[in-house]
Amino acid sequence: MIDAEDAYEYAIDESALGRTCDLWFALPPGYVEVPFRDLFTRPDSPEGGRVDEVVGWLLKSVPRERQAGLLAQLAQARGLTLEMQREGVVSFAIGAHKADGGAMLESVITLARREIPWTPPKLAAVRAATARRNALPVDVADLPCGPGAFIEAVVELPAEADAQRRSLYEATAYLPFPDGRNLAILTLTTTAVDAREHYRAIHCGMAEMVSFDNPLPVQFRARIPESEVEASVRAVFG
Repeated sequence: MIDAEDAYEYAIDESALGRTCDLWFALPPGYVEVPFRDLFTRPDSPEGGRVDEVVGWLLKSVPRERQAGLLAQLAQARGLTLEMQREGVVSFAIGAHKADGGAMLESVITLARREIPWTPPKLAAVRAATARRNALPVDVADLPCGPGAFIEAVVELPAEADAQRRSLYEATAYLPFPDGRNLAILTLTTTAVDAREHYRAIHCGMAEMVSFDNPLPVQFRARIPESEVEASVRAVFG
């Protein structure tokens, strides 16, 4: 039997150790984060090199016949970069999973944050969920990070020339910050509508791992540098 604590491995991004970090989350297996803020940087810059590494990893993860489609999706994502920044998106990840029949299923996860007028957290979650048109409420739950509201929708995509009309499954969770002034919005989208139960489970599992308190073990939190205020107080009082 495998001990539950040994069943999973986590890679900790440097951003999780930032002094100003106030939102932590974990990407499920099969997803890789795309540094979308760097998509407009020069290819010879360090950030541009990181983008090339991510794209290379993705291309190796999908069959050759699907690579052109994946590159087209990345190009579309690049065009949406500025819009995502305006919408407060802080994380953008692409996932590739193999279906039982061997086909490759692709999906996208975004995490955004939005400032809101002060509202009790549970009410903020419900308001945000019910304000979304053409979506079905799924659940209002008490999660480890606090209250959250879940909705989902199946959206008909505009038909392209000589292409069959496609649908898009979208699952969204609204997770208010404890201060009642900010809202985390976790969204998963995929064209694999028939696999929505699988993706619903992935989405819910990720929402349950969102935290507004640093969840890292003590040995990792010790690596977070002191703020100037903390350093000055320690210098005076020891």
